[in-house]
Amino acid sequence: MKSADIIVVGAGAAGLTAAIYAASSGSRVLVLERTDKAGKKILMSGGTRCNVLPVVMSLSDYHTDSSPNLLRRIFKSWSVAACKDWFQHDLGLPLACEADTNKWFPVSNQARDVRDVLVNKLISTGAQILYNKHVTALKKDEQTQNWFISTEDGLKYSTHAVIWASGGLSVPTIGTDGSGHRVLKETGISITPTYPALTPLTGPHPGTDNLAGISLNVKLTAAANASSREGFLFTHKGFSGPAVLDASHHVTRYVQQENTTASQKPELSVNWSGDSEQVWITRFATGKGTVRSVIRDYLPNRLTDALLSDEPIADKRAAECSRTDRTRLIQKLTRFTLPWTGHEGYRKAEVTGGGVPLESIDTATMAHKQDPSLFLCGEIIDVFGRIGGFNFYWAWVSGRLAGLSAGRLSR
Repeated sequence: MKSADIIVVGAGAAGLTAAIYAASSGSRVLVLERTDKAGKKILMSGGTRCNVLPVVMSLSDYHTDSSPNLLRRIFKSWSVAACKDWFQHDLGLPLACEADTNKWFPVSNQARDVRDVLVNKLISTGAQILYNKHVTALKKDEQTQNWFISTEDGLKYSTHAVIWASGGLSVPTIGTDGSGHRVLKETGISITPTYPALTPLTGPHPGTDNLAGISLNVKLTAAANASSREGFLFTHKGFSGPAVLDASHHVTRYVQQENTTASQKPELSVNWSGDSEQVWITRFATGKGTVRSVIRDYLPNRLTDALLSDEPIADKRAAECSRTDRTRLIQKLTRFTLPWTGHEGYRKAEVTGGGVPLESIDTATMAHKQDPSLFLCGEIIDVFGRIGGFNFYWAWVSGRLAGLSAGRLSR
């Protein structure tokens, strides 16, 4: 039986960070990774560029069913600026600011470089990573106070402290199938229901033609919460892009709930240009061309034609439209109800919603209140951020705090 002072389950963003900080205490650290590579999600992120961090963040960029005050306490442990300095100065990874998208990327634009500096730093501490180690059980010996971890290959490992960073259920093709949640449940840990978050939605496009490939900036309102996120994309099956992904959890949670009524269905309302009704009133009143030509000045041609496919005034002079016609048209342009029918689930989800509630975690240490030698970090916890490096920041912050705390405990 192999033993270590601290065992980290999972070599993703949170797990690697936790292991680095745990090893910095001088503890013997062992990382058990289910797949054949560390940081697979890092390698996939940002179109393989990896948006390491947001430039700025606030609590409103995150969603949790727990108290936001608990989340605030964790983020206070490490600022975005301090985290950026860690990457640049401690890990030696130069970052470049993409101010217009509020993101920090590696200067190389290679996600592999982000993963590699983390793994190299971890190895330099003397810690060890074992690959293809699928954890199937976690048990505590109350007499010795040691944890025993079993893996699918029949081996067992013992440790004084465990850092659980097994991830969620999103992108199951890389091994995140929820088995980490199952193992925790079997130890008596309470977990709130999980759901896909930041996932594309399905549904028919406006008009009769498929608008796949069209992208534009919109203002999307979901369940009465306005979002000014840029980026809306028509896909072959429906809709995607940051504006849609950030709002998708309203849909996924509704779909998986039982005994819901039609009145509870969340409405997604799209302002196709982000401009106000008054702006459009002025455009139509002063426009010298047809309704179609006026709209085409501000929206893609194919989308314009789709929105006007059932409009008898489409080719009428804009300035000659009646108030009734203009009001109907402007509502379609500024408050279009997106006809979603479902979502693409965990297969396309960026992250997982739900998980271990913050109320059950000591936010000063990331230890579970049920046992001070069991630490949690990353996607296993009921916290996720919007698109744009926010979920990586959560992984770095929660992983660091868990690693530091486990290291203090094992000394």
